[in-house]
Amino acid sequence: MATSTNIVNTLGAGSGIDIKTLAQNLADAEIAPRKDAINAKISKTEAKISGYGYIKTALADLKAAFAQLDDASDFASIKPSNTQPSALGVTTTSTAQTGSYSIEVSQLARAQRSASNGFAARDTPLNGGSAFTLNLSVNGGSAQNITVSTDTPAGVVSAINGANLGIQAQLLQTGDALAPYTIVVTGETGASKSFSLTASGNQLSFGTTLQTAANAQFSVNGLSMTRSSNQVSDLIDGVTLDLYTTTSTPTRLDLNRETTSIKDKIKGLVTAYNDLEITLNELGNAKSTIKDGGGSLVGDSILQSIRTQVRAYLTNTSSTPGSTITAARDAGLSFDRNGQLTLDEAKLDKALQNNFDEVVKTFSAGTNSKSIYSTAPSGIAGDAVIKLDQMLRSSGLIANQTDSANKKIDTYKADLTKLDERLSRILERYTRQFSVMESIVGSNNSLKTSLKSSFDGMMASYTNK
Repeated sequence: MATSTNIVNTLGAGSGIDIKTLAQNLADAEIAPRKDAINAKISKTEAKISGYGYIKTALADLKAAFAQLDDASDFASIKPSNTQPSALGVTTTSTAQTGSYSIEVSQLARAQRSASNGFAARDTPLNGGSAFTLNLSVNGGSAQNITVSTDTPAGVVSAINGANLGIQAQLLQTGDALAPYTIVVTGETGASKSFSLTASGNQLSFGTTLQTAANAQFSVNGLSMTRSSNQVSDLIDGVTLDLYTTTSTPTRLDLNRETTSIKDKIKGLVTAYNDLEITLNELGNAKSTIKDGGGSLVGDSILQSIRTQVRAYLTNTSSTPGSTITAARDAGLSFDRNGQLTLDEAKLDKALQNNFDEVVKTFSAGTNSKSIYSTAPSGIAGDAVIKLDQMLRSSGLIANQTDSANKKIDTYKADLTKLDERLSRILERYTRQFSVMESIVGSNNSLKTSLKSSFDGMMASYTNK
């Protein structure tokens, strides 16, 4: 039996009609509307997937903005100032609190520094070429041994520094005509770090004390105190003081709360929320002029679902409210008639000035490093981070909607495959039908030709009589 291709190749011989094109056009006319409808569904669903991607990006940005406010440490910004920065250095951490201090330094902490006798050269033998031992005692304690394998001044320096016992050695050239090389040994700061270093039975001794060990002596708000180091980190919580020099007059240190960074973080939250709102509006606007994604989620319930959930973070009472600051509105955040989040900076400034601790508690629960899997009340920002993380997970709302859309596309593509198979069957049917028609037309044409020849012959015979 001839295939449809073979049949098509012989069509048109009798009727003069392009039967091949006619069959294809008829088959396409029957299938094309259905294919167009399915392709339109695929395009629409692909646009939805892109729309979900835009939402995911906007939600991730919003989560990041809330994460700037979900720990108490995010609000801990102290700005130090002092009247003698050349005498006193100040650094703060997140645990520092506001306050004022008067600091006067009468003595810096010192390390003992001792020098050896002089040597003619850096490689002068000190023990006849044999190794020897140094004895180190710190603050009158038990002796610790340092083995000197190379009995030269340079070898002694190397052995001391390699022992890591809290003293450091240097080989200095003094310029002395006969013995220009001297070993200088320096300990750690503080009176309790004084040391003795001896070497018996050779040419080495450390009998010259260049500087004695001493504690730093200073007063804070009139209270005298000492420390073994010039870096003091255990005096004021969250504050490290570096004592550079003694002072003849007290240094005033003020630790003031710096709120600019907090305001910037809240402004960042406003921007992130409004960007999300714009994204949701454009995705749901059938008349959107945005080329990429505009109108792709018209009528999709996810838009209102997300808008409702996210807005609740900023309108509901905090899960950890204060007595005066209980919600975001009390810190100057509110929505305008267009659904945009706005910030009343004057109201925020007042809240930070008068109720700072409550602002911290309302936003962060006054805690740090909360788990995103925690079920404990976490404040406005803490709760928002947890819920937004749930939305953005691989099992969350956005991922589920995207997976559902991808499954629809797979179904549509399977439908297209079935239509292509149906198109082949329809084309084959039309081809066979036209083959039969062409055969009939061919037979009729043959009969027509035969009859014409017969009539022409009869006419010719009558004409010749």
